[in-house]
Amino acid sequence: MTHSTRILAVAALALCAAGIAPLVTAAHAQAAPAATAKPTPEIYFHAPQDGDTVSTKLTVAFGLRHYGVAPAGVKMSNTGHFHVLIDAEAPAVGVVVPADARHIHYGMGQIEATITLTPGVHTLRLVLADHEHRVISRDLVSKPIRVTAR
Repeated sequence: MTHSTRILAVAALALCAAGIAPLVTAAHAQAAPAATAKPTPEIYFHAPQDGDTVSTKLTVAFGLRHYGVAPAGVKMSNTGHFHVLIDAEAPAVGVVVPADARHIHYGMGQIEATITLTPGVHTLRLVLADHEHRVISRDLVSKPIRVTAR
């Protein structure tokens, strides 16, 4: 029995002796719920899907679970903004996502955009970056999808 459990037990006995029913007992203290684990964030494409054949000009829709979206420059915990990577690997955690034709930034907090691809097979990946465009975690780098643009 822990010190706090003993205190609750003594307090409960004292209340009972005084004819008052205790609201919290030693049994309640021992049955306190454990802290719940924070869910792992997930980033993914709503559209297109892996293996899709698409137009060279297409709409991409971003998906995110257990994390939030905020514009670049807004420092808020558990939020970031999207980047679409075309035929490129994601930078390491903590590294700034480059800004070029293969690393497209959506710093206004967009969750959908139109991109243009050259005809052929392409690998797309989503990355959520922080307020300074740094990769937040490996959990916030999507699995790559392959699309064929025609």
